[in-house]
Amino acid sequence: MAFSRLPVTFSLIAACVIVYVGLAGAGSSTVGSLCQPGGGAILGSLIPLCVAEGQPWRLVTSIFLHSGITHLLLNMLSLYFLGSFAEATFGRGRFFAMYGLSGIAGGLAYLYWSVFTGAIAQPAVGASGAIFGLLGGVFGYAIRRGTFSARDPVIGQLLFLTALNLFLGFSIPNVSNAAHLGGLAGGLVYGFLLAPTVFSQKRLAAFAPAAITLGIEALLLGAWYLLVV
Repeated sequence: MAFSRLPVTFSLIAACVIVYVGLAGAGSSTVGSLCQPGGGAILGSLIPLCVAEGQPWRLVTSIFLHSGITHLLLNMLSLYFLGSFAEATFGRGRFFAMYGLSGIAGGLAYLYWSVFTGAIAQPAVGASGAIFGLLGGVFGYAIRRGTFSARDPVIGQLLFLTALNLFLGFSIPNVSNAAHLGGLAGGLVYGFLLAPTVFSQKRLAAFAPAAITLGIEALLLGAWYLLVV
């Protein structure tokens, strides 16, 4: 069965679909007072102002939210194809870490972008930062292993896909390329750190890349808080 081969990929897709349907079925998917329940933006969305007020959990919840059915379908299609490759290549645990850490990295990039553009009250949702991180993870892994080359059929296709999606992001209104680039960078860092540990049987070696990447993200979040104070 497909689920038994790719349990993390299908579980992530199911989570996004269930959250979307649940919010739609509730008749209201908004929160008010911007950071409090009532009406305004999608419940759990990444609103920099709310993060500044002590709600950093939005960096995680926003990854599972989508602004419409088209947004959801496009992201889930991308997650299926890229997730199928990444989960089979890196394994379930490493793939899950890559996805989650990349999503957080995309959110952090959005936080910084919001400060420099004055859009600190503008909400953002979507899994695209995490999905871009899967591309970055493959690139970082290949760079560390010395196999990164545009002539490689897989790398070449992924580079084209990355360029195309960034172009579309710059062309379509209300798409955050800051989150896309942040997710790409987060995945690249994790993939680069991951490369020497993939075939290691040591538990510490398996957790080290995720711990280091998460530590970097924690420092960036702390620096952002200092920036907005």
